[in-house]
Amino acid sequence: MRHTLFRQVIGSILRGQGFGEKAVAQAFAGIVLDRRDCPPALRDLVIQRLEDLGTDRATPYVGLLNQQPIPDDAIALCAQLAPVLIDHPADTGLNLACLFAIARLWPHATPEERPLLRTRFLNSVVSRPASSASYATREQLCKWQRTMPTAFGNTAPSVASLGDLLSESDPAAAYRCLAEHLDPSVDMPTLSWVLGALAVNVLVRYHDPENVTLHVLLGTIASERLAGMIPPEPQATLLAQLAHQLWWCRNRANLPPVRTCLDPSALDLVAAVNSGDLTCAQRAARQTAREPAKFWTASWELLGGCLERRDEQWAEALAIVCATAWRAGEDALSPDDAAAMGTVLAYLAHNRDRVLS
Repeated sequence: MRHTLFRQVIGSILRGQGFGEKAVAQAFAGIVLDRRDCPPALRDLVIQRLEDLGTDRATPYVGLLNQQPIPDDAIALCAQLAPVLIDHPADTGLNLACLFAIARLWPHATPEERPLLRTRFLNSVVSRPASSASYATREQLCKWQRTMPTAFGNTAPSVASLGDLLSESDPAAAYRCLAEHLDPSVDMPTLSWVLGALAVNVLVRYHDPENVTLHVLLGTIASERLAGMIPPEPQATLLAQLAHQLWWCRNRANLPPVRTCLDPSALDLVAAVNSGDLTCAQRAARQTAREPAKFWTASWELLGGCLERRDEQWAEALAIVCATAWRAGEDALSPDDAAAMGTVLAYLAHNRDRVLS
């Protein structure tokens, strides 16, 4: 089943010029499709809508990167492309999500398709637009690193130890918070997961109209899943660039805060999300997360509704549900993760209602 889906995705990407949000949605969809509690009808609907998603746009790239040998496997591909992401750090979150996506597709591509697939990836990565303040270059990271005490780098990653990153007013100080955790023995999946928890914190507290914070969250999931496929040193650099993007989202992106709703009424999760009231959706999501089966039943209903209506932003709805599903796994659901999903889905519902009116 996955091979059939990924063959479909590869064909769609090759009909376009780029490799971006749409390609990521197509590749990440497998996270939902692999859930045992995902209804069969929703699986069929996701696959059907992916066929209609279209392709990403990008400026064709012409340069030496296209002349590199074509890797035989996904691990070699990641080792080859990770330095490209470091040298082109605009929207590192989306870039990492794209790297995970192409790595997942690579085994299903034919030898003739692989050069074109990599070209689509390069087209997007080297031309992705972003504010220069939103990313940290390799040179900037080296400059910050030179100011670090030699003893830094041996703190075990946790939300408590890394949480100060978001409250720092200076990007160099934020980097120091991360650098305390970048010991060579650090567990990269855990560090990626903790950055994801901080991204969830921002999603709950601030609107994300351009999906930049959502890109960071997807990037943390990609980094977690790519651990062992990217050599440790470039992965640490990419995590530093990802952390800077998250710091920028919180401190310099001018994201409007989510205003607290004083209405104490309680709605079920589906009704709360469809109301478009973000704080009401957060409250309902946190409450429903205490009963995971009930939460996922409501989540499948909300996602299915987006797909059935062909909402303009249904790919974003799919992305946040995939992110929440991956972070939850088979374990109990984090109330913050549930609230972040409720926030994004309610924001999409609010935008939908505004367009219809």
